[in-house]
Amino acid sequence: DEYIDFLPDIPEFLVAVRQAGRRLVLVTNAHRDTLAVKIRRTGLGSFFDAMFTSHEIGVPKEDPAFWKRLQQWEPFVAERTVLVDDSLPVLRSAHAYGIGRIVAIRRPDSSRPPTRIDDFHAVDALPDLGPPRRRDGDEGSG
Repeated sequence: DEYIDFLPDIPEFLVAVRQAGRRLVLVTNAHRDTLAVKIRRTGLGSFFDAMFTSHEIGVPKEDPAFWKRLQQWEPFVAERTVLVDDSLPVLRSAHAYGIGRIVAIRRPDSSRPPTRIDDFHAVDALPDLGPPRRRDGDEGSG
């Protein structure tokens, strides 16, 4: 429990994304009880519009069926959706489904060195993506 915390600058980045008018949805392979501990410890829930576990969806994020099933819970326009993850199998699955922008996190654990990722656009941390663009009257999830 004491090791659960945000990486540097993540809360500020998530607030900026919300202020830019973007919908933020967390999808995780973590068990619902594990997610509950993280929410309680960090206040994570206040940053997201919705949160789903792969257990709820019925298949892990690595399974191509995950994204189609997620559509039933959280409709989104795949081509206009941004997915950020640290798992290459998850990113490949999302890419195969048609998620429009895939971003890999090279350094999800600040106590470890960055991982080399060549398959997708990659950053060390979310804030490295830069400030989010405002959502000026566009439609659909993204």
